[in-house]
Amino acid sequence: MTRIPFIVFLAFLAACPIALRAEDAQSERENLEVFADNLKFQNGLEFMKLKMTEKALETFNEYLEIYQRGVHRHEAHKLIADIYFGRLEYLKALRHYRTLYEEYSTSESGIEGYFNTGVCYDKMGYEQKAMEVFNDIIEQHPDSIYARQARLQLDLLTIMTE
Repeated sequence: MTRIPFIVFLAFLAACPIALRAEDAQSERENLEVFADNLKFQNGLEFMKLKMTEKALETFNEYLEIYQRGVHRHEAHKLIADIYFGRLEYLKALRHYRTLYEEYSTSESGIEGYFNTGVCYDKMGYEQKAMEVFNDIIEQHPDSIYARQARLQLDLLTIMTE
């Protein structure tokens, strides 16, 4: 009778290190994924610092493709859009600002992306579409700092169209 609990106890002790090793391997794998995620994004930032925007765009786009749930997705979309906006490529900027809003619509960076879609529409000459975006921001996100900016943009657009 005393042998059975002892054998069970030995089996338990033998299985514990295996279970702990499996947990350690899982934890290590997760740590490596986070490290790789950060490293890829940081590479894009370094290219930005070096004013190598083509390489930065390539790196950020690769990041978005590889890391579907990446920690820096919102930043990557914003940086890509900002690069295109700075180049006056408003349609490309618009796509990334819109995606930023679609993925992060409840966050401040998502609302900023939506506001910037309105600015892009305005820059491309689609004042009516820009006004719709700004009105939507005021209605959907009245407590956001972008609601105040949207009101200013609407006032400017109204003055310009008169």
